Amino acid sequence: MSWKMREVVLTVVLSIACGVLYLGWSTLWLPISALIGPVGAEVMFGVWVVASPLIAYIVRKPGAALIAELAAAAVEVFTGSHFGLSSLLIGFFQGLGAELAFFLFGYKKYSLPVLMLSGVLAAVGSMIYSLLANGFGYYTPGVLAATFALRIVSGAILGGVLGKLIAESLAKTGILQQYEMMRQRRQQRGEGYDSVSRM
Repeated sequence: MSWKMREVVLTVVLSIACGVLYLGWSTLWLPISALIGPVGAEVMFGVWVVASPLIAYIVRKPGAALIAELAAAAVEVFTGSHFGLSSLLIGFFQGLGAELAFFLFGYKKYSLPVLMLSGVLAAVGSMIYSLLANGFGYYTPGVLAATFALRIVSGAILGGVLGKLIAESLAKTGILQQYEMMRQRRQQRGEGYDSVSRM
């Protein structure tokens, strides 16, 4: 499936917006982490993967989730993230996990459960990176289990559910009429495939 120029533009714009959001969220993470501890702060994790389900849900193309997460991570890095270049590696692992959810369904299902799965697998990807970067000895079994559990829940809700809510809010403005998300919705309603969506 080839990408249309409008899909590339939308992916870039939303990735930039998510990257700026990621930077702000990273800044907020510091005092929250100091207040409730780094494990407790894992409840914030899901926002850092919202780009993947959001953009994949709208564009519905192979690679959209991975590209979106990498692009958002790059924006976060270049706007001054205190995580530095590691954000790109984290973004890659998270994006790869998020992409896997859509791959498993042949890029044909974009329901809420699939979006939530995308957030969950992004969390799995991030944990794989954390373990590779820090080693198993960095975590006690209890800390590892708590961190993993909170990331999974947060990824499903703040990644998958929030991504869908943002996409639906954008759809209500009418700016997504030419994108695959809305084309498929029109087909399901029997409204046909209009000529505008072919552009």
